[in-house]
Amino acid sequence: MSHIKKALERAKAERLQQAVVADVPADKPEQQQEQDVALCYTKTCVVDVPKEKLFKNRIVALDESNPISDQFKLLRTHVFQRTRPRKWNTIQVSGFGDGEGKSLVAVNLALSIANDARQTTLLADLDFRRPSVQRLLGLGSKTPGLKSYFLDGAPLEELFINPGIPKLSVLLAGGRMSHATELLGSPKMEALIRELKQRYADRYVILDTPGINVCPDPLVISEYVDCILLVARAERTSQENLKTALERLPKEKILGIVLNDVGPDQMGSYY
Repeated sequence: MSHIKKALERAKAERLQQAVVADVPADKPEQQQEQDVALCYTKTCVVDVPKEKLFKNRIVALDESNPISDQFKLLRTHVFQRTRPRKWNTIQVSGFGDGEGKSLVAVNLALSIANDARQTTLLADLDFRRPSVQRLLGLGSKTPGLKSYFLDGAPLEELFINPGIPKLSVLLAGGRMSHATELLGSPKMEALIRELKQRYADRYVILDTPGINVCPDPLVISEYVDCILLVARAERTSQENLKTALERLPKEKILGIVLNDVGPDQMGSYY
């Protein structure tokens, strides 16, 4: 029996024991199952979040009836075009100040990338001052995350969550933490991002971080990532904030700027 078939048999047995959560439906053709063996999770906690709850929180990347979904597909395409030739897969998402919707963009982008046929996605909340990914995904405020990993020594593999969306894994912040800047600059954090980057060749890692001008945390993280996606908000982000942030960041890592909160009349529609 081939190694692939052995892996399939093991995965099937583990699924029957409810010890495995797999992204591979049982009725998929065998060839497709062989391609998707790597998507079988052995320890990932699955929390099926109703799509209605996601849509209520403006997580619309999977809502085909919402025109904003197309905007995230367009953003995803631009990201692919700029990152794939360079083999970049770690993307830091930051705002310029606060209240600009950087977490909203990070979550929607992660879902949109996960919905692509060729990619898997990991979304990590590294905003330890105001973590919001768990709220946007409709997960409980007491759900453990990276805070337990850094402060309590919890095994990383026990902290991954799948919110019921195929090919998407999430690492929550797990709560606010003091001395966040020192923690983010620690060798343990650097090793963590390196490990997340290198574990799977087809995975994008989206890191949600605070605004560039808010605190030093995103500047520390920028040393570890391949590129940085910035989020500005219409009628809120000032030219001064924009200029200051761009001066602080390594220009070669800036992937682009997303303008958030644009009115529907300015987006246009192809219907």
